[in-house]
Amino acid sequence: MNSGFLDSNNHVPELAPDDDWCDSDDNAVSQTGPVSSLPPRRSVSDSLPAESPKIVPGLRIDSRVKRDNPSGSSKRLEVQEISSQVVRLEQEAPAPPRVERVVTFRARPAGVKEPRNTRGEGKEWGRVHRHSPRWILAMSGTVLVLVILGMVLLPGINAPNAARENPRNSIPMIDRNETPEGVDALNRLVLRQAEAVRIYRSFLQAAHPDEVFPLIRDGPALKEALRERWQAMGISSEWAPAKDASWLVLDLEGHPCAMLAGRLPDNSKFTAYFTAAHEQLLLDWKATTAYGTATYEELESGHGDGREIRGEISIIEFHTHAFPEENYQSFRLVSPDGQSLIWCYASRKSTAYPRIASQLQAGEIIQDAPDSLKVTLRLVRGSDTALPNQWLIDEFLHFDWVSP
Repeated sequence: MNSGFLDSNNHVPELAPDDDWCDSDDNAVSQTGPVSSLPPRRSVSDSLPAESPKIVPGLRIDSRVKRDNPSGSSKRLEVQEISSQVVRLEQEAPAPPRVERVVTFRARPAGVKEPRNTRGEGKEWGRVHRHSPRWILAMSGTVLVLVILGMVLLPGINAPNAARENPRNSIPMIDRNETPEGVDALNRLVLRQAEAVRIYRSFLQAAHPDEVFPLIRDGPALKEALRERWQAMGISSEWAPAKDASWLVLDLEGHPCAMLAGRLPDNSKFTAYFTAAHEQLLLDWKATTAYGTATYEELESGHGDGREIRGEISIIEFHTHAFPEENYQSFRLVSPDGQSLIWCYASRKSTAYPRIASQLQAGEIIQDAPDSLKVTLRLVRGSDTALPNQWLIDEFLHFDWVSP
């Protein structure tokens, strides 16, 4: 351990010659005691090594410090005289006597009514204005009159913007006074759904065309055509249309008819048309089977008899040199089963063009035109330069597939 280390924070004085460890012979402890390991007392001769730096002593604190006389200092100040004068405060001045408060009541001055032309925001800020009962009744009556007038004029204001019924999608209205027979025929058809179901079951379950003639409309005239196209359906006698099969009564161009729609045993859809002749309900075989004098396979190849063709027609833009756009309107005619189609053209000067176009083109902005319509047409071949599947509409027979 280096005893020459100077600690600036240590204020213990250095060893003096008269320092004593209290280890006299009288108070000495046996060398065999626990303090025998203390180091020997350091004497004054134990000085720091010569190479140690010069130690600058700091403030020495010692109880035996002797005061030195102030030699060489300036002469001390001697007190010659102490003044005995004492400054005393003056006596406090007494407070003025308290005066009793006297309450005096004064009458409030009467308000002066200001003229109307002097009223304004600055003078009437925060005041409540009370109107006379006459003014309140007059305003209430004015508001009531305006409300009633608005309700009266509202139908006339909304009339130009009201949605109008599309004549293509509506059933013609029948005047009971003018055509009571037509109204009665429609009413009778509404109640004959069960009879229509029985007729259609017999038609599907028939094994020979002779069994069908009494059930269909114009049976004797259609014997030859029915025998050529007859195919037994093989429907079980236990089958019947579901109870949720739809029954819709229509009035097509003044001719009442009904439509039965549902599903067959193979889950395919069917639509059967019925008409009433001499109080007898009959199946319209042509409309039900979408009868045509030629098949669509024949029409696509440019052959076949186009005297009576049924299908769904829609407007399309497809023109060639044989049918230029400035002279013809093009249509697309799709087969009833949706598997085949042909292109049909109507001359813009013919009677067929306005009848079909008026139903497929909306006449007003608020009306929506249908995408397609069921029609029955008479078709003929056009010029020699026409494509095989391009046909000319010779006559528009009727809308839908039911013959009038």
